[in-house]
Amino acid sequence: MMLRSPLGPVSLRRRLSDLTGSGQLRAPKHSRSVTDPMKSAADRRRAAAAAARKAEREEARRAARERDPSRKDRKEFPWRSAPRLEARGFAGRGGGRMGVVDRPASFRATTDQACGMWPFYVGTGQPQSGTPLGIDPATRQAVCYDPVSATYRRPIQQNTPSAFILGLPSLGKSTVARIITSGAIAQGQIPIIPADLKPDQAKLVESLGGLVIRLGHGEGFVNPLDVGALGTIVPLLGEFPDAQRKVIAQVRQRRRRMVLGLCELERGGPLTQAETNVVAAALRVLEDDPRFTPAAPPLLSDLHALIEHGSPELHRKTVSTDNPEKYAAKVEGLLETLIGLLDGELGEVFSRQTTVRLDLAGDRPPVAVCVDVSSIGTEDPTLEAAIMLACWSDAFGAVEAAHVLADVGLRPQRTFLVVLDELWRVLAGGSQMVLRVDQLTRLTRTLGTALLMITHTVADLETLANAVDINRAKGFIERAGAVIVGGLPAQEMDKLDGIIPFTRQDRDLVSSWSSKAGIDDAGNELPPPGRGKFLLRIGTARSPGVEFETVITDTERRLNYHDTNARFSHIGARA
Repeated sequence: MMLRSPLGPVSLRRRLSDLTGSGQLRAPKHSRSVTDPMKSAADRRRAAAAAARKAEREEARRAARERDPSRKDRKEFPWRSAPRLEARGFAGRGGGRMGVVDRPASFRATTDQACGMWPFYVGTGQPQSGTPLGIDPATRQAVCYDPVSATYRRPIQQNTPSAFILGLPSLGKSTVARIITSGAIAQGQIPIIPADLKPDQAKLVESLGGLVIRLGHGEGFVNPLDVGALGTIVPLLGEFPDAQRKVIAQVRQRRRRMVLGLCELERGGPLTQAETNVVAAALRVLEDDPRFTPAAPPLLSDLHALIEHGSPELHRKTVSTDNPEKYAAKVEGLLETLIGLLDGELGEVFSRQTTVRLDLAGDRPPVAVCVDVSSIGTEDPTLEAAIMLACWSDAFGAVEAAHVLADVGLRPQRTFLVVLDELWRVLAGGSQMVLRVDQLTRLTRTLGTALLMITHTVADLETLANAVDINRAKGFIERAGAVIVGGLPAQEMDKLDGIIPFTRQDRDLVSSWSSKAGIDDAGNELPPPGRGKFLLRIGTARSPGVEFETVITDTERRLNYHDTNARFSHIGARA
């Protein structure tokens, strides 16, 4: 049966053409393709390079097969054959094949220490001049710093050669101070610890051949009327009369300030103008007395006897000439204060001649000086403040004597480092001690003395008696060339950030070090997480600090002067 379309043949073809598009014109086809000669040349070069690389790899494989001791067709003795060498070792039993290949160890050193080891070195921003304090935990690179090197040898701090260390107890502040002290000795500087209160530095100074002076109950004595190291150089300045007159005047002023300071500490208040005049005049009279010499100076008892009996000069100073009753009334309170000095808490230490004199102006001065006052104890704050005042006066008189001799060419120029550990106890001695430290922080360049101050927290400085002393004490941190911070809680970091700006990351890092120690499975207390970890901040800009961990050498462990828990050494670990 056939079906017919209602359309004719022509109409049907048109319909199919519309549906299939076969009626459209087609693009002409070229029998030959047009090629780009530049592209063809590039393709040929790439192909040739690929072939060369393939041939090079094949040649390397062939050479490796020739050298492979496990090759079966080697024409050598069978006993020379070896297991097949692969990328991770020799195949087969005993071949040492490793499942994981460790990364080779890398080392860091200066170009002077590792000269010729080309070329794999990485530069970092840790300070490299000065005493090595520890290592950067991220890069394992040494971190070096000390106030003198950072200020003068390779200047990275621009204000004064001083540093301030803060951190909670038992985290290693004293260890950092001892490292800086030993580094100063190695560099030829002379560290001075004018009042070691714990003591933390005495054992180090003794082990390095330094001078340790012990003061306190039954251990040593200080004569406040001694001329000190500054007075002993007066005979050496005979050819320099101007310098000699200046030194004599300084010795008089130091003795006067020393006696007046002790009297004010004993009384608990200032002296009257008449009493101050009497003390100054009495000291001049004793100075001219032929009974006394620089080697055997007068004592406080001689000062008391002179004021008690009086003299024309003393009567004139009290405006009581030819009136003994008036003179006695004006000096009665002063005599009572001197009796308190002789018979009270201070008398045992200040009633005799100086036991050990401090001399830094000789041909061979001690490598370090430490005045150990740890036997005083915290129960005698007045005696502690008085001894610190005497130690400071004597120590800085010795420093000034060394500088005077260097200025006139009789001795070489020397550099000193003053270490003030447990600063909160030093400042607790009263406004006089706060003022002395304040003067020292401002005059380090003039005195030729670097300064290292250590305390626990900023809150220690806020416990002083008045707002003036508190503001002065906070200025110590602001004027310090660098701040070394151990573990501190977040609130302390907020206070410190108000003085020296820290980045948010550094604040969080230091706060994390103040966490408490954990307990291991055996019930023993683990070391605190912040022990030995510190952040070095130089300058006052809000920039990142340098993190480091202290490293204790075997020699230091053997000497054991980093152990501040010696009183608990008899207590062993729990079973």
